[in-house]
Amino acid sequence: MLGLLLRLLPFWVREPLLIVFGAVFAGFLFWVAVVRDGGWAAAGIGAAALLFTAVRVHAVRAAWRDRRSLSGAGEA
Repeated sequence: MLGLLLRLLPFWVREPLLIVFGAVFAGFLFWVAVVRDGGWAAAGIGAAALLFTAVRVHAVRAAWRDRRSLSGAGEA
């Protein structure tokens, strides 16, 4: 059900949701690794979630720049 909703949402809604979820999830996993368990597994999964979030941020920034450059070219 969640996958269907994420596929139906437009890019400008879906990607910020994934970025927020990824950042919160990574922070929670780092908290679990440091405060509660002290295990490397949670820290590794948190690092992977943070990497996934960084890739999403890069994709959104690139799309935003492309969109701005297209709108600026149409006005000139």
